Amino acid sequence: MIKLIFFFVLLQLFLAGCSGVQTYPNVAQAGDTISLAMGWQKRFKHSNTTVTITPSVGEQIVFLPDDPAVRAIINFYPDPLSNIVVGTELEDDANFKSGYAYGSLIKSNFTDGDMDWWQTVAFVNLPSTLPIGEASIQFTNDAGDATSSIVNIVEGVGAAELFNVEANGPLVPSQLTSLERASNFEVSITSSVIPYAVEMEFTHIGKTYIVNPNSLKNIIWSDTGTVLKVALLPATATPLSDLHDFKFYITGVTALDWIQDIQPLTLQSIEAFDINGDVISGVNASIVVEFN
Repeated sequence: MIKLIFFFVLLQLFLAGCSGVQTYPNVAQAGDTISLAMGWQKRFKHSNTTVTITPSVGEQIVFLPDDPAVRAIINFYPDPLSNIVVGTELEDDANFKSGYAYGSLIKSNFTDGDMDWWQTVAFVNLPSTLPIGEASIQFTNDAGDATSSIVNIVEGVGAAELFNVEANGPLVPSQLTSLERASNFEVSITSSVIPYAVEMEFTHIGKTYIVNPNSLKNIIWSDTGTVLKVALLPATATPLSDLHDFKFYITGVTALDWIQDIQPLTLQSIEAFDINGDVISGVNASIVVEFN
């Protein structure tokens, strides 16, 4: 079951353009586990998401943040060698099964040019007491985001999915939630012009790890435990064409705890250059923290 769920939620991202929530399966028994493809969502997580189920008759059922009935909220990424990714990067439809057309749809309608694509998927155990008929499932978070879907409840009582894996048996809760996104800082570049290269220096306390969501750029970084230096530059001789391509993530730990303890992460300096190596003024960085 889980392999089919992964396939269909990714298929929905590409062909439907992450436009809305869809349950898989869309017909279920009370007590079953369903998955919900929620689109390109940045702020839904276990610790801030409330799930409200409105059955065909009767009172609403509410799962508050961190309720174990919400098994996991996971971001699924496309294969970096998929036709949609490669076709979009090369702007080539003919050789990549219309990948450029589908990728352009996602970029223009949903991600504002950002190539960091994912499909947010929630796995939820339905209550065993749901009556037959259409049930609405609404997700809300403390950032004010909301999305909803419909699942058709049929006769009988199902069972929560065990997520059996080969040679290991059922996944325990921590194995499933280990696939959720770690706490992180999202760093983006703001500028009236697109630079060729950018250098930044941060101060912090802890051990960092840098994640590059875009293969069009190289990231060179070093960390002393208190000073983090990051350099961004194109992966080829062609300059980057979109400020979104400079985005990256900072995550990490200390000897004591998770990313909360490396705060404050402070940008000490930023310097940008054009293709000739001349300094460009007016380039800044935006840092958004996401704790999970």
